[in-house]
Amino acid sequence: MKKTYFMAGIVLVLGLAFVACDTPANNNMGGDVSHGYDANDYIWNEDVENIFIRVAGGTFQMGSPDGVGNQNERPMRAVTVSAFYISRFPITQGQWYDVMGTNPSTFTFLRSNWRNLPMEGVSWIQAARFANALSLREGLTPAYSITGITGVNATLVAGANGFRLPTEAQWEFAAGGGTLCNNNFTFSGSNDHEEVAWYSGNRQRAGTHEVGLLQPNALGLFDMTGNVWEWTQDWYGAYPPGPATNPTGPADAGQRSRVIRGGSWASTESNLRIVVRDNIYPAFLGGSIGFRLVRP
Repeated sequence: MKKTYFMAGIVLVLGLAFVACDTPANNNMGGDVSHGYDANDYIWNEDVENIFIRVAGGTFQMGSPDGVGNQNERPMRAVTVSAFYISRFPITQGQWYDVMGTNPSTFTFLRSNWRNLPMEGVSWIQAARFANALSLREGLTPAYSITGITGVNATLVAGANGFRLPTEAQWEFAAGGGTLCNNNFTFSGSNDHEEVAWYSGNRQRAGTHEVGLLQPNALGLFDMTGNVWEWTQDWYGAYPPGPATNPTGPADAGQRSRVIRGGSWASTESNLRIVVRDNIYPAFLGGSIGFRLVRP
């Protein structure tokens, strides 16, 4: 039986002592860990306690070096990101249902464990609308101003403290373990994809698996490799050369596709690498694409 890493209580990680990159972060690790309720963490339901983990800011090498990986992973460059919070798990069907009152998942209600399956079958704009609805529920300022149905005109609200999708840089930095591991692993939390990812080679069925069943990375984040691709904030485009601070991707709202990251239950091993980038039209609905959220 697979070990389930669900946490038994609310935990907000405010700071971290050094953790070896092959040691999953948890609520027994060293460092400044706050237990109990806090304005920056909460529970949506009694199933998965999808707490938010603070990722300390830092600088990392984003992408792949010359001659390695796919062309769109280059050039490798130094990227600095500011501190942020990110959800420990992908958003689940149960969490979506509790906030939105619907369940448009491809695999909805077909399995007894549906509440703890990652949410998928939602477009980029639906994910952004969920983020806004959750922000309002939690008394926060929504991060998105949304017009239209495709999300082409969805813009971030300056100074908002609500939830949103991670930038591509935030996603890769967190998947690589942040400053704890600095992208030392091929996959999120391991060089062995079998330890951290549900993918085409080990899936137990055609479709998603419950979140939190495999090993987390050093930050305590689960399922960033495999299970579902994850929508990001960025429009898709080539990486520009040179260092960057808090990059947000192409500014042109006329771009046709949004970046997705992480691979899925339908992916091959090569598409599970942390640095792999794919992209798809933001109105696309698919059973292999989900999301997680960040906030300042």
